[in-house]
Amino acid sequence: MDSHAIYLSSMLMVFLLLIDGTFGRSSTKIAINELPGICSTTLNPALCFQALTSDPRTGGADIKGLAQISIDLAKANATATASFIASVAGNATNRQLKVRYHSCAKYFNSSIGSQDGCTNAVSSGDVSGLQSQASASLDGPVSCGDSFQGPPADPAQLSNKCQSIEQLISIILAIAKLLIK
Repeated sequence: MDSHAIYLSSMLMVFLLLIDGTFGRSSTKIAINELPGICSTTLNPALCFQALTSDPRTGGADIKGLAQISIDLAKANATATASFIASVAGNATNRQLKVRYHSCAKYFNSSIGSQDGCTNAVSSGDVSGLQSQASASLDGPVSCGDSFQGPPADPAQLSNKCQSIEQLISIILAIAKLLIK
């Protein structure tokens, strides 16, 4: 191989290594004292900090691991809320509420599917896919919460649960922004 070909091969290798940094600082461990800065860009910084520090995986996580932790937290809460919705829908006596609960169940199933898409994006290093899937996963809780803005009132206070999940998903979006850097 001549020196020009070696040079081109070397440059290609460097370029590939740089773009493989789709997860910018993915292998750098995140220090706990960095979490307030990360969380400050979320919808609820206190919830973000509490949620991330309560997970034992956070202490040794890099940014990619932190993304997965935030996805897991959002998905666990969305799954629990979907189960709650199914229970409430089954017990609802008001026809309009029953219809809303069934719609919310569909919204949440879609949201959970998008959160699975987030996991796939993290695994493959697809930052734009992560952002897209996380944004799509917001549709479920937002649409569900919006459906209860008019009467009759939601006795299960599902809107509060939706808001909490929106806040957890905002953690995924905040971390996705860091992966671009």
